[in-house]
Amino acid sequence: MLKVMRVFLAVLACLNIAGVAVQAAPKNESDWIDHQGMLSTRIVSASPDVLTNAKGKVRAEEGNILLAWEAKLADGWKTYWRSPGEAGLPVRVYWEGKDVNLYYPVPERFELFGLQTFGYSKSVLIPFEVPVSDGAAQFRADFMVCKEICVPFEATYDLDIDQDSLGNIVSDTKVKQWINKLPHIDGSAPGGLRFDRVSLAGKPGHQSLIIDVVADRQLNTADLLAELDEATQFPSPKVRLFGDGKSARFVLPAVSAKAEQDLAGRSVRLTLSDGRGNAIDRIFEIPD
Repeated sequence: MLKVMRVFLAVLACLNIAGVAVQAAPKNESDWIDHQGMLSTRIVSASPDVLTNAKGKVRAEEGNILLAWEAKLADGWKTYWRSPGEAGLPVRVYWEGKDVNLYYPVPERFELFGLQTFGYSKSVLIPFEVPVSDGAAQFRADFMVCKEICVPFEATYDLDIDQDSLGNIVSDTKVKQWINKLPHIDGSAPGGLRFDRVSLAGKPGHQSLIIDVVADRQLNTADLLAELDEATQFPSPKVRLFGDGKSARFVLPAVSAKAEQDLAGRSVRLTLSDGRGNAIDRIFEIPD
């Protein structure tokens, strides 16, 4: 059903439309590309020290450089997280024909045509790593934006990614701002944010995840996103705070296109945000 809905939304756009370059760029940035006035996109690179200082939020593998796909969206338009929810398509970037691993910032929650979705409005930078090169490289991005309709796009970007062409004070500052919005993928997060217990309640087909979390700060603005598979969605969680508000329980009912689906033994990816700028990203096996 979810795949059908996404295809339906894509059909509303009629065509996959390339953009038009609108502005010459510094050496460490590709040209801005305008996409029918709905958004503009480009690729930027960051200085090596930005990648080094981002450890814990990115892999920072030796010999890699840090780049980011940047989008500026017109009023009301939105683009999508790696798990877009009940509608939309995620942003994807390709280098030398290969799908690169994107580090997605914690998304916003949206409602589109009565469906729950996750993504970004106004602007976003999505960092990623590639091996350093001796010169020019070409990147491709696939993405969708939605407002009253949904429109898929494909764009290509040319950028020098040799060591002498990386970063400047403007792009480094911007990339750092968005790295601060990435969840920690290993180690402990500032604010002591951590998972305490993952459990499962209910019978197959009518199950809920029960997630207990703790932090050094109050969790009254916290949010939790769960990813399992394309056929399974988790509506906004019910949240209960305990004691001084530094521990909380999230209850996430599973909604699946598969009747009688059993979540026990499956892997679930959880992104927990305290609503104060701290977030963690972890994968758990759901217990029986």
